[in-house]
Amino acid sequence: MAEIELKFVSRQLTLDDFLEKVVPALKQLGMDVSPPQRMQLQNDYYDTQAHDFQQHKIGFRVRGNDGVFEQTLKTRGEVRGGLHERAEYDIPLSEATPDLTLFDKEVWPEGLEAEKLNGKLEHQFSTHFTRTALNVIHKGSTIEIVLDEGEAFTGKERSSINEIELEMKEGEVPPLFDIADIINSILPVRVSDVSKAAQGYQLLNGVSNNITPLPEFLALPSDASTEAAFMAAAQQALTHWQTHEHLFLQTNSSKMLNEVAISIRLLLQAVSLYLPVLQCRQMLDLHKQLMNYMPEWAWQEDLRSLRQVVSKKSLFNKCLSRYSSLQSYLHGRKAGLVHAYDPATLMHTTESTAIKLSVIRLLTEKPWQNESTTYQMPVTEHARGWLSQSWQTVQQSMSPTQAMAAANYLAVEVVLRQTLWNGFLLADLFSGERHAFRAPWLDILTGIDELKALEMLKTLISDTDPEDKRKITQWANEKEANLLTVMERTRKVGMQGDIYW
Repeated sequence: MAEIELKFVSRQLTLDDFLEKVVPALKQLGMDVSPPQRMQLQNDYYDTQAHDFQQHKIGFRVRGNDGVFEQTLKTRGEVRGGLHERAEYDIPLSEATPDLTLFDKEVWPEGLEAEKLNGKLEHQFSTHFTRTALNVIHKGSTIEIVLDEGEAFTGKERSSINEIELEMKEGEVPPLFDIADIINSILPVRVSDVSKAAQGYQLLNGVSNNITPLPEFLALPSDASTEAAFMAAAQQALTHWQTHEHLFLQTNSSKMLNEVAISIRLLLQAVSLYLPVLQCRQMLDLHKQLMNYMPEWAWQEDLRSLRQVVSKKSLFNKCLSRYSSLQSYLHGRKAGLVHAYDPATLMHTTESTAIKLSVIRLLTEKPWQNESTTYQMPVTEHARGWLSQSWQTVQQSMSPTQAMAAANYLAVEVVLRQTLWNGFLLADLFSGERHAFRAPWLDILTGIDELKALEMLKTLISDTDPEDKRKITQWANEKEANLLTVMERTRKVGMQGDIYW
């Protein structure tokens, strides 16, 4: 049967808080809440040595509950931000021994045969947790809420499980979001698209410390509707956000924080771009949420500059490597900035989770369809006008005859970034020389980042030895002058580029 669920995770799930605060809030709004039921669940996950299940995005487990056993197969399905929709197949077992041949042949993806896989199964990892389950009836829909608290483990590694899952049992999906909003307003949670199986595989294989880069352009078919183009943009931004949020919480790597900030800016740009066509109250509300939330990540600009200054791969390293005490100070400032703003807590705030819920709800309910039929229009009918308008704004912000100083470049950064984001969202619709047109402007953005890092360095050396300060300032000023020369040449090339749309 099809399974539709939304998952929250918390840093430390407190069952008492849920029962004492969330349940009364649900009842106060007229929802029918069943008494909670508790059970101890032991799950063993299996795969082949070649990881056939993992490669096909399949989860397979054997679950034990008070001497009763069941095997479950979950297929790839679809994930919209945090709303999971996938097929789930359950088969009772007389003992805790898996038997893939008990599933219908139709459930298997092409290339997988139960008979061949059965003899190759190997235990991979386990998840043991206490589950507290209750049903909520709201607006004719039945939603099961389960709170899972325990751990996933392999032979050597362990990680905690603190989850709240909302699963549709009967009726329409919108009531599920009503309940999710209430939970988010009371408990510090975040939306997760990482399953327990994925969590176990991360324990098994380790968590990558690498950024998952955005594609060069958002993939769009040439006949994409305006609705489809916005949904692809919002999903891309949300996926990027959740991926790097999860990686930061797993690795504590500060480079993931820049990707989170990029995701939020991309999402805001997508909403701003499509709002004039997909007009509805929910889109306006999301735009307002994002505008209010963006300042919460403003500190990330300083962190990015600090990371650039202390990087061994940057232009700063050759100069700063001679000043070990200054390097230590800069590293301390970087660590102090992360500590002061506590991104892990920021990721579990009501505001952050509310934005994700709003996006997932938009992608599910498509409320603009109730306002007009403009969502059906091909996005190409808008794209050329949008790209031309943003490009004209960039041209008007830069004098074609006068040289630009560092302050001028810093002043046009926001407009330039927004224009390039529009190109990211729409360029795949056109076959012109997109790369040649965008390349110089992307280089200028890189130059702007380096200008900001140079300005930060000059600010932070105020307490250093006077002679060192003089030498570093002189070096920074020379680098800035050289950088501006290159940026001016690049700008002239960019201004002469042929538009691709």
